[in-house]
Amino acid sequence: MNVNQLSHEQLDYWVARARCIALTPAAEGAGYLYTPQPGLAPRRWAPSRYWSRGGPIIEAAHIDLNWDWESSGQWSASMDPDINTQGGTMLEAAMRAYVISQLGDEVG
Repeated sequence: MNVNQLSHEQLDYWVARARCIALTPAAEGAGYLYTPQPGLAPRRWAPSRYWSRGGPIIEAAHIDLNWDWESSGQWSASMDPDINTQGGTMLEAAMRAYVISQLGDEVG
């Protein structure tokens, strides 16, 4: 599937795959959980929606964020070399750029 067409949950899953993070489905059936360190309780994994998860990825990967790239009304994220993505939020655009940088335009 094309990374630019992934829903939030699908995008979160592929970010975890790119970072080699083991996930388990959340009990309520929406989203995923991960264990940050042995001995800690599982926490929700949603880097495309939570800054506490996506922010460190943006910083470490040096992802550039801009509003309304080419008058699209969306956020854009860019990375070297020549990765440009869009999303309804900064996190969504950034996580798309990150997945593409690690796994390519097509996943699954």
